[in-house]
Amino acid sequence: MASPTSMYRLQKLTTTPTVVDLPSCMYRMNPINKFASTDLAPSYYGSTTCATNYLSGTPGKMEGLAELEKRQEAVLLRLQCLKQQLDKLQSNKGSTDQTTPLVSAVGAAAQSSPVKTGAVHDLVIAANPERPPYSLVLLRKLLKNAGFPVYCANHLHSSIKKVNETLQKTFTENPEGDRSKHSLAFTLHWKDVSSPSLMVNPLHQTPISSEANIIRYVSRLFPLSSPYNYEATGTFTSITETDNLLDQLTNQMICGNNKERQSVLRLLNGRLGRASWLMGDKCSIVDVMAWSALKQTGSEAGAPANVSKWYKAVSTLAGLESNSPQENNVVSKNEKNQTLSKKGGQTSNGHLDRKGLEQLLKKLNVKFQVQDHEEVFTVEALMKNVSSMPGLHMKNLFLKDKKKNLYLLSARHNAEVKLNEVGKQIGVKELRFGDESVMFDVLGVKQGCITAYALINDKNHQVKFLLDSEALDGKHQYINFHPMSNAATLGISPANLTKFLSHTGHEPTLLTFK
Repeated sequence: MASPTSMYRLQKLTTTPTVVDLPSCMYRMNPINKFASTDLAPSYYGSTTCATNYLSGTPGKMEGLAELEKRQEAVLLRLQCLKQQLDKLQSNKGSTDQTTPLVSAVGAAAQSSPVKTGAVHDLVIAANPERPPYSLVLLRKLLKNAGFPVYCANHLHSSIKKVNETLQKTFTENPEGDRSKHSLAFTLHWKDVSSPSLMVNPLHQTPISSEANIIRYVSRLFPLSSPYNYEATGTFTSITETDNLLDQLTNQMICGNNKERQSVLRLLNGRLGRASWLMGDKCSIVDVMAWSALKQTGSEAGAPANVSKWYKAVSTLAGLESNSPQENNVVSKNEKNQTLSKKGGQTSNGHLDRKGLEQLLKKLNVKFQVQDHEEVFTVEALMKNVSSMPGLHMKNLFLKDKKKNLYLLSARHNAEVKLNEVGKQIGVKELRFGDESVMFDVLGVKQGCITAYALINDKNHQVKFLLDSEALDGKHQYINFHPMSNAATLGISPANLTKFLSHTGHEPTLLTFK
């Protein structure tokens, strides 16, 4: 007798069964409690009839098994289809080839451009001159190459008192002359805003905020076959990767602190170690955004080798001098002629230029050596031109802290400068590169020409001078800086450097570097 908890009783077979699927089975298990066939779920056994026949061992059992086999085949077929889809996705994992998309591009905006023949598609952008959206300069060049010349103009909002003339020229271009002859127009309003914003249709659209989102919008203006229209030509994987990088550049490079920027630089350097461009073998929207971010923050100075090489290539593509954030190579020579005053020795805004500096040094009885050379924008290029010139050659950085205090840092050319370490030595946090427009207004020099001699133009003593202690240790005959121009190098003795700084009223804070 079976125990009360047992559901089945074993009964030895007295006859050989006619239908048995399992030859090793010696017993048939019958339920103790008789139940109706309706108690068995049809979804499990196939049908109530075949369920009863299966348990009782009647001839109807074969029909039930056939139905189960059909259901099993259907399930296996579905699994096979899912596996094929998964194999396709895995084969495209990590792919950045934007010329062979896995599926059709997403989004109606990516499938059709709003640019229409015979009408000007006007984009009005509000931006702060302290953070110019340089991506627009490169995008207009790329759009022109794609067959859409862009009319570019900029205006000054009442919230901004002044914008550097060179900066305004950089964002101005009329390739076809009259505005009505263009399909696209970028109208830039220099305004006191925290981040750039784009407005296309004020009646039907809210502003598009942040430079990354503006780039996303402009990318949809490119032809559908263009790699810059990444939503139309990319795979879902590459589209997601592009969006992630655009956001990371915004959050960590433009809006982040120095530690976050260094992290992004390492990321970019690693990607550029594997390919010529950030998304593969072709320039992409990510390159446009990254180049603009580095230019705005001054992070190209001292960037890793791969990033530095890439930065120069993008700058050439944009038509701007590398390491010269707010200058177009077409107008740079005109700018020099326009800024020199008729008086000689001063710029139009009253700052001393190279001639004025040399006149001042002679007046102070300061002896100096000077050597003219080609314009240089990197320490490497400088050293190639002054290798025979005696003395300690200096590199210079224009910086600011979180409270917008300004600093001029002069260190020997081969010193390892880490801004977080400099911040610790002077007791400030979040030290970062300053804005060129501010540097030009306060010190009277452009990017690439920053020098300790420019302190003579800081009449209000807004800039704190940070100096490598090795410059004043008496071991070097001359201390060499640019004389307000990166086309020459001028050196004075350590004693005369102290004399010059005393004249300008800037007491140096001495720092140590490795």
